[in-house]
Amino acid sequence: MPSVELHHISKSFASVRALNDVSLSIAPGTVHGLLGENGAGKTTLMNILYGMVQRDSGEIRSAGRPVDINSPRDAIAHGIGMVHQHFMLAGAMSVLENVLLGDRREGFLLDRRSAADRLMKLARDLNVDIDPSARVEQLSVGQQQRVEILKALWRDVSLLILDEPTAVLTPQETEQLFVAVRKLREQGKSVVFISHKLREVLSICDRLSVLRAGRVAWEGSSNDASEEKLASIMVGEDFSATTAKPPAGSASADAAVLRAVNISAPGLNSISFDLRDEILGIAGVDGNGQQELAEAIIGIRTLNNGQILLHDRDISTLDAPDRFKLGLAHIPNDRKREGLIGSMGIGENLVLKQHDSPPFSKNSIMRWNRVRESAKSLVEQFDIRTTSLDSPISTLSGGNQQKVVLARELGLSQPKVLIAMNPSRGLDVGATRFVHEQLLAHRARGAGIVLISSELDEVLQLSDRVGVLYRGQLTMSEFPRDGVEKIGRLMAGLTD
Repeated sequence: MPSVELHHISKSFASVRALNDVSLSIAPGTVHGLLGENGAGKTTLMNILYGMVQRDSGEIRSAGRPVDINSPRDAIAHGIGMVHQHFMLAGAMSVLENVLLGDRREGFLLDRRSAADRLMKLARDLNVDIDPSARVEQLSVGQQQRVEILKALWRDVSLLILDEPTAVLTPQETEQLFVAVRKLREQGKSVVFISHKLREVLSICDRLSVLRAGRVAWEGSSNDASEEKLASIMVGEDFSATTAKPPAGSASADAAVLRAVNISAPGLNSISFDLRDEILGIAGVDGNGQQELAEAIIGIRTLNNGQILLHDRDISTLDAPDRFKLGLAHIPNDRKREGLIGSMGIGENLVLKQHDSPPFSKNSIMRWNRVRESAKSLVEQFDIRTTSLDSPISTLSGGNQQKVVLARELGLSQPKVLIAMNPSRGLDVGATRFVHEQLLAHRARGAGIVLISSELDEVLQLSDRVGVLYRGQLTMSEFPRDGVEKIGRLMAGLTD
């Protein structure tokens, strides 16, 4: 008998049908992968199962009996737990305190030593190493994720939902997570594994369900699937042909288009590199100086020491607009907060950096006809899917919002240097492929690209050279001779 069943679940948000008659059966002792494009409905479906969103119609069954789940507390009572992509922990509290937080079963008087012993046993059963007294804010991202998993299992859940669980983990931390997931499966528990990383899904999951446009497009054994097949089902296109990386440029070390010379700033420690007509990948776990490096290069973080040279010109004291005028472009880490203005339309967002320059303005007066003409052309060129050029950018999907950023940075001009930070974060396979194709095409035209990404697969797939940021220091690898294992060790701060 399945541990949990969802029958004919439907959900709408205003006029948007997020889920349309979706049924899903999760067997005990299995890892069930849930895949789909952005907006396909997978997170909505799991939020319904966890009680964070209420369904419009349909039924949830647990152990064969219909149940009402109106809140996460209801879900936990029925043995369903969830670890969200963005962890929900109290950083100033200890591991044990976070695990116990909100658990009313412990009563008014708490035996902390006994609770710590039970937590350590639970961790050992999963082959997880954790210190109950450690403060959460001092733990690595991978360790914090283990705390979230232990917190759910402490409440005796039999089904655990993991939402994009490997998004910010090193390869070693990912393997440690997989060990824990396999242990859960051996214990007879069920795991729902939501991920965009098809290779990982195929390696850890027993069964797979693919959602497309709010419906189940395919369900079956992972043994009957491949990366190409899953990608094609998800987006409705043929993904049998992969994007080939053209050869790197032949520029010599003396022809660097961008140079960082011993730059130091808050969060950065004496970083140096040369960028030629290539993709220089910067790998690392989030929080090790990636954002600070991007801000220092584009001019919104003041240097304490060092120089940044663009075409052999010292731009260290120039502000961001002046650097952009000299041929620097930037794909920001967070498109919603740093790259776009949600209430504005596509045309307005496209000309944010050039609104005061010809051909979009003359004598300080906006020429809206030119803005519209340019927007119409770029929407077609970059395959931006929208019902209207005037629609607020916030109404577009994540992938189409990212295409607007790409169109502005790469379509309105041909910059010689591009700083791209996590350019495919949160995107499905179709949108990710489009972004990668644009980066490779831009490099083929002779540009230099600094690709800063926490997705190691993305760095290795696109880059000509690879460096690793750890605690604000940059270490260059010997890529491609150094592979995933060596670069993963550098990401964890291990240099031996």
